Amino acid sequence: MRIATLLCLQFFLLLSAHGQADTLLNRYKAYLLRTEPLLETSWAATLNANGQWPDINYENKDLAGWKISSHLVRIRQMALDWAHPASPSYHDQKLWRQINSALDHWLQHRYQSANWWHNEIGVPRQMRDIILLLRDQLSPDRLRLSLEILDQFLIREDFVGGNLIWCADLGMHYGALTGDEALIKRCRDWMVKEIAITTGEGVQPDYSFHQHGKRLQMYQYGKAFVTESMRIAWQCRGTAWAFPDPQLDVLADFVLKGWQWMARGIYTVPGTMDRSASRKGELKSADLRTLIPFMMELRPDKAAAFREMEKVENGKAQLTGFRYYPYSDFAAFHRPGFSFFLKTISARTYTTESINKENLKGKLLHSGDAYLIRNGNEYTDLLPLWDWTALPGVTMFKGAHQIERKPFVGSAGDERSGLSAMDYVLKDSTATQTLSSRKFWACHHDVVIALIADLQGKDAWTALDQCRWQGDVTVNRPGNVLKAGRHAFLHLKWIHHAGFAYIPLQPVSFNIRLEKVTGNWTTINASETPQQLTEKIFTPVMIHDRPATGYALALCETPAQAAALADHPAWKVLRNDRDCQAVRFDDGALMIAFYAAGAVKGYVEADQPCLVMLKDGMLYASDPTHKGITVNIKTGHETFRLTLPADGTTIVRK
Repeated sequence: MRIATLLCLQFFLLLSAHGQADTLLNRYKAYLLRTEPLLETSWAATLNANGQWPDINYENKDLAGWKISSHLVRIRQMALDWAHPASPSYHDQKLWRQINSALDHWLQHRYQSANWWHNEIGVPRQMRDIILLLRDQLSPDRLRLSLEILDQFLIREDFVGGNLIWCADLGMHYGALTGDEALIKRCRDWMVKEIAITTGEGVQPDYSFHQHGKRLQMYQYGKAFVTESMRIAWQCRGTAWAFPDPQLDVLADFVLKGWQWMARGIYTVPGTMDRSASRKGELKSADLRTLIPFMMELRPDKAAAFREMEKVENGKAQLTGFRYYPYSDFAAFHRPGFSFFLKTISARTYTTESINKENLKGKLLHSGDAYLIRNGNEYTDLLPLWDWTALPGVTMFKGAHQIERKPFVGSAGDERSGLSAMDYVLKDSTATQTLSSRKFWACHHDVVIALIADLQGKDAWTALDQCRWQGDVTVNRPGNVLKAGRHAFLHLKWIHHAGFAYIPLQPVSFNIRLEKVTGNWTTINASETPQQLTEKIFTPVMIHDRPATGYALALCETPAQAAALADHPAWKVLRNDRDCQAVRFDDGALMIAFYAAGAVKGYVEADQPCLVMLKDGMLYASDPTHKGITVNIKTGHETFRLTLPADGTTIVRK
């Protein structure tokens, strides 16, 4: 009797496990059908009798954008058209025969890339989806051979972050398709272990994301990490493989406290994604709108926050506030009318990478590049046409080749306003010519004040922007609208363009370029298309002729508002020298970078290098060197002895 009971229990558990594996697979198919758009024109129309597409180069050797993988991408789309009940081609027999023809071609040739990623991740991911969409109708031989392609995945012991999640996801689905419950559990456990706060590669304590070392990879590997992890957690909910609450908290906090702040809606900037900024369409990678409904189903307790995020991504609401990510040297400043993003670099973070023939011109990204976004058209898909010697916000000289990473880089602020500062050194390729300065940005209300002090170096310039030319460019007085061309000014007072004012802190020389530029993506990424593109670009460039200077970036709807702000600025620069940079705003907010012990007369003294903000009766301070120093800060008749956090975060005292 006991034996019979045990056998029944084992049989029940076996059925239950198989049932839960089917749940994983059925939920994934449902996810695909809910999230993937149907194409108006099927790829079946151009498939030849050999199961190939004539426009695909089946000899392609590109490492990053391996063209042959497009074959599987197209089969996947055809499978979606065939499997989706809303598709005009739903279960169409002619389409089914063409799918099998194209699939048989891949199963026969089993193309391999010189880049391991395509063989072990990219190709298996496409095949996984094809199998899930078609498995009930595939012949046993095709299913077996397709599973062999999926089985190309490999989980290596040194995998972390997005790469580990990709591979473990493939392993989990392979296990579910083949009845290997032990593999399902192993892969689930690997993913759960990876979803954690770390100072290695992965989610940082400030909710930024690192991969390939100390590089901010929010919308590249971070995108793979969060989209795959959230979706898999949704698939596993209510099963034996459900993710624990602490891991779900990490994912939710990563999205709400990190992800959404590094973009304006769905639009982000090059500093958030490293080399993938050189890929077409990537500056819209912050778009999580298809995933948000699944997040709400997975975490109903966070549904209100996710709904608000959905409004932001749909352009029906806006984030407001200041956030700094000290583990990644990145600042985000959101206002109702615009967003400002700043990517600096320190001795604690890495320079941008250029591998697989990507990011061919971006060696000076992450060098204090700064961006203004209102509508998302400013920079999206503009990078192949950029003048890479005029990166927005970067102070340059002819022949500049690399940034020297210095310890003094950081920020101090509250949730509404803040400052960033950077000890700045740029070198040529032989390190025989250098440019150095102190750089400082103060973000408050609708203004960003950028200061440059102790500028050492010849023939330097700073591009205040390099964006799409959207409407009139007005200079120095309302009605003085510039025509297309190159314009030089000896005493420029202000520029107005697309709702922004660019105001030098004293009249200086400027070159303004309003030009049509033609180029193609292959100049920055060898895997992209050589098709010629033409865009109109606005590039205002400040020419430096003094060691201390600066400018304001401000939201101004009209040229008249820009003129008024230039005549009556709402700020005052109190110091701008080697040892200290300080700005005070009309409402009393004071922001200071102390590079050495010193004072801003009448306001603040500090006996150690630090960053300080005084605002609304509160003192905010941080250690930009990340040493965890103890500093004495005197304000008026009161002295605060503060031990500043060694991770660069801000502390506050009343």
